[in-house]
Amino acid sequence: MLIHSRRPGSFERGRAACVLLLACTLLAGSASAYEGAGLQRGPTDGGVPPPAPQLTKAPELLRFVEATYPPEALARNESAEVAFFIDIDETGKVIQAEVTRSAGPEFDAAAREAVLQLEFSPAEVDHKPAPVRIEYVYHFVPKPPPEPPPEAVVEKPINFRGRVLQRGTRDPVANATVFLPEQGLTAETGEDGSFEIRGVTPGRIKVEISEPGHKKFYTIEEVREGEVTDLTAYIWKKIENGFETVVVGAREKKEVARRTLQKQEVQSVPGTFGDPLRVLQNMPGMARAPYISGALLVRGAQPQDTQVMIDGVPIPLLYHFAGGPSVVNASFIDRIDFFPGAYGAKYGRAIAGIVDVGTRPPEPKRLHGQVDIDLLDSGFYVESPLSTKKNYGSLALSARRSYIDVLLPPILEAVREPGAASTVASPYYWDYQARYDLKLGKDQLGFVAFGSSDLLELSQSGSEETQPFSLDTLQAFHRFRFSWDRRTDSGWRVGLAPTVGLTIFNFRIGDQFKGDITSRDVNVRGSAEKELIKGLTFETGIDLNANYYSIGFEFPGVARPEDTEPPAPLVIDQDVNISTYAAYAEAVWSPIEALKIVPGVRFEGYQLPGGFRPSLEPRLATRYAVNDVLTAKAAVGLFRQAPQPGEIAPTFGNTELGLLRSRQTAGGIEWKLTDAVLLDLQGFYNWRDQLVVESEDFVERDGKREPEVYNNDGRGRAYGVEVLLKHELTERFYGWVAYTLSRSVQFDEDVEAFVPVEFDQSHILTVVGSYKLANGWELGARFRLTSGRPETPITGGTFNADTGRFFPLEGAPGSARGATFHQLDLRAERLWTFERWRLSAYLDIQNVYNASNPEATLWDYRYRENAPLRGLPFLPTFGVKGEF
Repeated sequence: MLIHSRRPGSFERGRAACVLLLACTLLAGSASAYEGAGLQRGPTDGGVPPPAPQLTKAPELLRFVEATYPPEALARNESAEVAFFIDIDETGKVIQAEVTRSAGPEFDAAAREAVLQLEFSPAEVDHKPAPVRIEYVYHFVPKPPPEPPPEAVVEKPINFRGRVLQRGTRDPVANATVFLPEQGLTAETGEDGSFEIRGVTPGRIKVEISEPGHKKFYTIEEVREGEVTDLTAYIWKKIENGFETVVVGAREKKEVARRTLQKQEVQSVPGTFGDPLRVLQNMPGMARAPYISGALLVRGAQPQDTQVMIDGVPIPLLYHFAGGPSVVNASFIDRIDFFPGAYGAKYGRAIAGIVDVGTRPPEPKRLHGQVDIDLLDSGFYVESPLSTKKNYGSLALSARRSYIDVLLPPILEAVREPGAASTVASPYYWDYQARYDLKLGKDQLGFVAFGSSDLLELSQSGSEETQPFSLDTLQAFHRFRFSWDRRTDSGWRVGLAPTVGLTIFNFRIGDQFKGDITSRDVNVRGSAEKELIKGLTFETGIDLNANYYSIGFEFPGVARPEDTEPPAPLVIDQDVNISTYAAYAEAVWSPIEALKIVPGVRFEGYQLPGGFRPSLEPRLATRYAVNDVLTAKAAVGLFRQAPQPGEIAPTFGNTELGLLRSRQTAGGIEWKLTDAVLLDLQGFYNWRDQLVVESEDFVERDGKREPEVYNNDGRGRAYGVEVLLKHELTERFYGWVAYTLSRSVQFDEDVEAFVPVEFDQSHILTVVGSYKLANGWELGARFRLTSGRPETPITGGTFNADTGRFFPLEGAPGSARGATFHQLDLRAERLWTFERWRLSAYLDIQNVYNASNPEATLWDYRYRENAPLRGLPFLPTFGVKGEF
């Protein structure tokens, strides 16, 4: 007979031995068979007897019950074993337990009580549940005395903690190592720059803080018994980057010509006074503006052919008057995208280039700001979260005001010769920006307000030879923009941004000539973008713009001999409305990893005074990575824009004018010479037609013969090569060489030939470099060399007896060139870094060797003698900037 036993639990539990008493089973089976009705004991005819029952599945213990240990036996640490025959029915329950080996009354009773509560899985005979009897041995084994619980590790308290911040900016330094060399304790700073160390032995301790991008920091601190010592360590950055004003992310390249510069490159270029947007004047494809106009001259086109935007919202000008600073505070700028041509379907209404300035959403963790003061103006920038505990959003404010109107009048008066005319000039400008951002879950809300104003008051008097003269001009704009962006669960990124604004331009010359142009502006931009499948991204959107112009002019009346009173002035008031409604779609498709194809289409409807003008503008760009260092690129597209408001005004323009058109192509390569040096070479060819030109013809309008004034018969072309050799920003150096070889011409009906346009410059060379020295010094230089602009030569003068004036005798239009322009600019800047703030001072010198650079030729009234109009002279500018 086989026995299977189990030692119970903590008493070394005996396992219930599910052993079949085969003999008993067979006997029980035989008895059942014998007593069964109709069953025979065996064959009577001498055949084979029926087979004996077979155990096909033994019972298994499912539930064990621990017996109660007799107290006295447990006290004596006595062990025992009790053996049983137990009967298990066909359901697995124990129905009988018979002691076969006793261990004493106390042990037997306790064991039997437990055994009767055991549960088994049913045994099977011939694959059917059946009752069985097994022998089961129950073991009583005393539990060993419990082990004493391990002594709890007493964690030493935190008694040294702190934060590691960058000196000057107070930005947290993450992953810095804080080491106590005398005690062998270390800690690493978190994202917020904080650290904690336990169990520092009280006393004076040495502390070393190290991080790869910063200088090693040493200090000695006092740790007192029972106190927590706090340390705020301001560590030096190895290479100071000055005041970082622009954050340009690494975005996907899909255009042939998009010029983007890193943050440090756009704030320390000599000749720009630290203004990021003035760096645009040093890019390939951008011609040098005459004198100090600040106009954007892209690939030989007119200034109005390039559209300037802030956050996708059109603005009338980018720079303050006299080529001054840009109308946006440097700290507000997030990105500067300059497209000299062949741009994507997202943009329109320009037949030359696009400048899109993106403002930076403020994400400060504390109050932060800058103050900038130089010889021309002063400004500030401040940003802060509205709450450090709750999500109330962030706010950023900036403003700037010049004080030229305060400094210039006494200077002019001091240099005035006795008896000469007294000139009083009071020019000044100001601008402002405000931005509020709030993130609510997946929604990003923003409100931006910005504006600019330029005012010039000029008066002259005090001389018998000089008639009293006065001039007042004002140019201003204001924009208010709301934005909403969201990333949906389906992967779309959607956004909507409505904008309203006001644009003002007026002038007054004495009391006789007055002009005023006011525009109420409305713009709505919306977009939706998603990666549909791997390698295919799709973007679509709308771009709606409306300008409601009110134009008014006042001219002195013409006196007639019979008039007895002064003639009434001639007053012209005119309303001109220009609305455009655009929808676009663009895809970025990469059928293979090396190839990128960017097809796009833009539909634009222009509502002009003369009627509706539809425009369908397809575009296509491609990029192919030949290998890891060489990329080929090409683009082609159709572009249109509306005439200027004055050209289509009913009274003094032509309402029948249509859209100007440009067909642009471009192609080139990008060659990565080293990890830091990139060569960007591209050629372009632009066909321009349907341009607005002056007309001396007459046309029939409403049954009347009237001057045509303007028509769309203008046509021209521009072509050339642009080279950009750029050294990317490294720890100490950045720079680039930009060269443009171009030609821009337009057909002249008077000579029946193509002649250079007014702003054509055949050769444009710019070299920029800046190097960081030790102790916060940075030195930079910029050299520019450009061909002279086209000029129409004057060969003499002729007297007109009817008017009593001399008129010039002119040669062939554009057949002469002005003098070559060349200029060297230098910049030196010194940065001082304190614990909680930084201060820099810079000296920016334009035209170091005082080149004359004539901008135009001045003639006497008879056109016999002339003299050059000198360009900008040697001009040093000093400024300081503080950041906290």
